[in-house]
Amino acid sequence: MYPADVKPVEQALAARGLLDPAFVDGAFGTLTISAYSSLQRSYGLSGRDADGVPGSTSLNRLGQESGLFSVTDGQPALGFAQGIRMSDVIFDRVTDASAIAAIVRVCELLDIPVTSWLPGYKTLTFRESSYNFNAVNNNDANAHGPFQSDGCHLYCSRGVAQCIPPVFAHYHQPGTSNHIYDGVANIASSMNYVMDRYGVARDGHDLAAKVQQADSNRPPHWY
Repeated sequence: MYPADVKPVEQALAARGLLDPAFVDGAFGTLTISAYSSLQRSYGLSGRDADGVPGSTSLNRLGQESGLFSVTDGQPALGFAQGIRMSDVIFDRVTDASAIAAIVRVCELLDIPVTSWLPGYKTLTFRESSYNFNAVNNNDANAHGPFQSDGCHLYCSRGVAQCIPPVFAHYHQPGTSNHIYDGVANIASSMNYVMDRYGVARDGHDLAAKVQQADSNRPPHWY
């Protein structure tokens, strides 16, 4: 598996000059993916083997060279107790449905209060996708990587909550679909992400305070 925290990997990348130390934050986001892709290319890898998603060989090598972490079983995972492999993410479009119903269903699955999470996630999903389950952003910095079955680049933000595939896979909620466009699966990954990345409490009382995109009283802001 990957080290229990993403930070040691980011620290190793930063030590090699591949990642700005300011972004050593424990979030395996686009900048870390780009840095890891550069590392993979420096190891002589190419194509899908240099897509920025750590494999056991490159991860073991980086850990040994940096001395910052070790890999215990070679199984790719990003330290989140749940999650799926990137290769298990399905990129086929889905039938659009109610974003509100999906938010409520996720709250039931995660056993978190609907009254606290629904208002913020109504705001967030409207701002991100206008409640469109099949929304995809082909124009921002995430739009790179090999094309997938939906005709879009691998790392494009997708779905009603606009998850990038590494985040969707890393924070995937067991029992939900592997389809990144599935509304329940997409929102569940997003909620797991904001709880882990921004420290939002499970009761959701601080969601709007910690995630501006979920705060209807403040201007939209990426999350």
